[in-house]
Amino acid sequence: MKILVIAGIIFIVYGLILSVISNLNLGVILTIMIGVLSLIYGIFSEKINEITSSGFLKYLKFFVIILFCTELILVGFISIYGQSDNISYKEDAVIVLGAGIRGDRVTLPLKMRLDKAIEYHHKNPDALIVVTGGQGFQETVTEAYAMEKYLIEKGVDKNVIVKEEKATSTNENMRFSKNILDRKLKGNYEIVVITNNFHIYRGVSIAKKEGFKNVFHMHAGLQWYNLIPCYIRESLAVLKMWFLG
Repeated sequence: MKILVIAGIIFIVYGLILSVISNLNLGVILTIMIGVLSLIYGIFSEKINEITSSGFLKYLKFFVIILFCTELILVGFISIYGQSDNISYKEDAVIVLGAGIRGDRVTLPLKMRLDKAIEYHHKNPDALIVVTGGQGFQETVTEAYAMEKYLIEKGVDKNVIVKEEKATSTNENMRFSKNILDRKLKGNYEIVVITNNFHIYRGVSIAKKEGFKNVFHMHAGLQWYNLIPCYIRESLAVLKMWFLG
């Protein structure tokens, strides 16, 4: 089981590096935990296989394997859904979901979201751009403030930007954004949800749950080194959404 030992070491080092170069989050912690479990199983595989060869532990082992396979299928579904945009560039508003910032500067995943909003804005300059996100751990300003600042620096007209600075979750992002847009837009308006590809499915689902009727989506990319922790964390969030609401 040398390959598991090597994989475990790689995941642990990878997670520790991510904890330094980006904000520490659940995805990074889970990545390190996977590395630790892989390392332990790789070192003690013979003993573990002997212990789980019969009885309750045998069925527990099968259950863990089934969970792992289910996780892979779920990650695949989230990934495929997040790659297919369905916008027409005729929508009334864009909602850009917040992400971590460093001080008052946007991080790369958030920059990718905002760059997509700018791309959309160039083709539909009349649409409102809602930047949504409160102030979190290791952040000196609200995410919405940092997002607005970035958009203005890139030439977006301040008059089309709407800040929502209280949200601390995707549910609140959508709920508070809807409260704002209901006051600004009339009739059966259409929105575009912009977020990174791994987050598209849940973002759209929550938007509909919070009362938006016409929801479309446009995905931003994600740097390769954040793929594993982001998809691990997101898959758990999707399961929570499905089973706990």
